[in-house]
Amino acid sequence: MTEVVIVLIIIAILVALGFGLIGMVKGGKAGSDKMFKSLVTRVSLSVFLFMLVLFAGYMGWIEPNVMMIDAPVAQPPAQK
Repeated sequence: MTEVVIVLIIIAILVALGFGLIGMVKGGKAGSDKMFKSLVTRVSLSVFLFMLVLFAGYMGWIEPNVMMIDAPVAQPPAQK
């Protein structure tokens, strides 16, 4: 369920980005207001998403991918 909410918030951020693009193309006072509202929306959603991911990780609702990769160990040079 948490993953669905995260995806929906990301989609909402992208929609706000699109509204900002429309405002930028439109230009003028109305375009500037639309861009400002879009920026406020994007920043607010991004902060909320960050806090949600931190909280979900703390509560154990989501878990990070655990991948152990062994780094190659350098062999010492051969002695003559």
